[in-house]
Amino acid sequence: MADTAVREALKDRLTERLSRLGLTPDDLTDDLDLVRSGILDSLGFVDLITDLEGATGKHVDLERALGHRKATTVAGVISMFVDA
Repeated sequence: MADTAVREALKDRLTERLSRLGLTPDDLTDDLDLVRSGILDSLGFVDLITDLEGATGKHVDLERALGHRKATTVAGVISMFVDA
């Protein structure tokens, strides 16, 4: 799946949460950390990855992926699926 398709899937799934925080999908910059920013908690992050797996048909080794320092950033999530 291409970078833009994963980015759009991510925006679709986070729009409601972003809205509650006064943010828009345009605020999802590559370096935004979804957990540290409070957009998602750790369980919400795992749910997001599971949802994206279903949408993309790709399986992510979450334990391995979370070993990377920037795994919970927008760019980190996108790379999990582009590189899978």
